[in-house]
Amino acid sequence: MIKSRALEVNIADYHVDVAIDEKYAAIQEVMSTYYGLTEGLNTFLKELSHPYKNWQFIVQEARGYSLNYFHILKNHPSGPAAAALFVEIFAGAIDTAADIEVRVDAVDNFLLFLQKIIKESGSDIVKFKPVLDNSFDKISSYQDEDFFLFIKSFYQIKKLAEAFFTCSAGGVADYTSLNSLLIKYFKHAYAYWLSEVDPKDWFAKEAGEIDKAEIFNNFFGDISHRQTQDCQARLEDIVQFENRASADVLQRLLELPGYNQFVETYREIPQRLLDKGADNERGYRWKLIFLFNIM
Repeated sequence: MIKSRALEVNIADYHVDVAIDEKYAAIQEVMSTYYGLTEGLNTFLKELSHPYKNWQFIVQEARGYSLNYFHILKNHPSGPAAAALFVEIFAGAIDTAADIEVRVDAVDNFLLFLQKIIKESGSDIVKFKPVLDNSFDKISSYQDEDFFLFIKSFYQIKKLAEAFFTCSAGGVADYTSLNSLLIKYFKHAYAYWLSEVDPKDWFAKEAGEIDKAEIFNNFFGDISHRQTQDCQARLEDIVQFENRASADVLQRLLELPGYNQFVETYREIPQRLLDKGADNERGYRWKLIFLFNIM
């Protein structure tokens, strides 16, 4: 019985006899001990092998199999090969799916799967390092809008790098792929925030009676253009370091603020403005003004 309605429609409309592509043999091998998965897994792999793919269904199924059964991948000789295939599947959705929501979902699940590998592989992380390095290189290869989907993801690239640095301590000697990804990530993140209006200058203009009040420096300092430019300068100093493979470079990169740290600061400011003006009605007006900036 075909459980995927999308697959059923595809077969009916295009009259294609779907056979599972041999390249997915590693996934079949790893999952073969779970006989109850056979029917659903075959439906998923047939959809993957179909020339007219339902990427929404594929991303949802890949998430389930890759996350829920990673403990099998971890302990199976073909586990890294199967993990590489799941990475390829998520990347295929990002590369091919027309629906932006499907691509966003694929990005989130791609990063979530990498997080799963890093945090749960334990001493086997060295075995999965080629998969991780290839994944970091793949993410680095994305341009413009697609790369920005990774920057904005809830599953932050910086958090992923922090987890990798912690979990691989002493077991990994070469961080080239991850460091290169982080450098690109920070460059794009800082360029984005500098393309926005300086929040302190904007607020001072909109709330004219406090444009000279020094107390507001602490509200906007971490997200001001001056601070962001300082971060850019620190990043350039790190980029000049000759050995991009080193853990020292990774550690220095992780000291820089990431995209989501700017987002969190923006989210905190309206309430802080309200609290600062709590003794009069100005706080409510200040909060409303800055909410317009966020919008």
